[in-house]
Amino acid sequence: MSEDLIGAIQQIIILGKGDQGRLEYLLDLLQKGRPLPDSDQKYLQIMIPLYLGPKDPESYQKNAELAMEKLHDEVRQLDEKIKKLEKKGFEKYVGRKAVLFFVTIFVGWNALQTYIQPALSGLSDGMISYVFPLNLAANYLNYSGAVWLSFVVLVSAWPFIGAIHLAKFIASRKISVKT
Repeated sequence: MSEDLIGAIQQIIILGKGDQGRLEYLLDLLQKGRPLPDSDQKYLQIMIPLYLGPKDPESYQKNAELAMEKLHDEVRQLDEKIKKLEKKGFEKYVGRKAVLFFVTIFVGWNALQTYIQPALSGLSDGMISYVFPLNLAANYLNYSGAVWLSFVVLVSAWPFIGAIHLAKFIASRKISVKT
């Protein structure tokens, strides 16, 4: 009898009917071989006929097929979501953030030359220009402040980028909970 009851609870859960948390708790109790409280037995006496119909084999078969159809639909929806992510190029998008990160590091390295250069005191003056090429180019074009300005812009952009991604992540979690 408990195997039938376990199967019935699993079908109700798959159908998405009833109190999902309570049903999962009852399923866990039954699978561990523990007895159900009277209130939960009454709850199941109402839920099983309501959602699974009569206890004849045809009804169970029909409900099992319905539950399988629902699972197939969910799998199909998940497959569509994966294909959409692949079409958008998820890896490519992550790659753009990585490039922006390394550009930020490169510009920062050059912007902080005055603080880094004393640690590189063993290098000759000719080699320093190769270690900080962006500063060399900026000095050649008489835009010595451009490196610092670029660094400040890049560093201040990261919190905004992070906030946007955090908001998108939170929104995606809310949508997936509803479905």
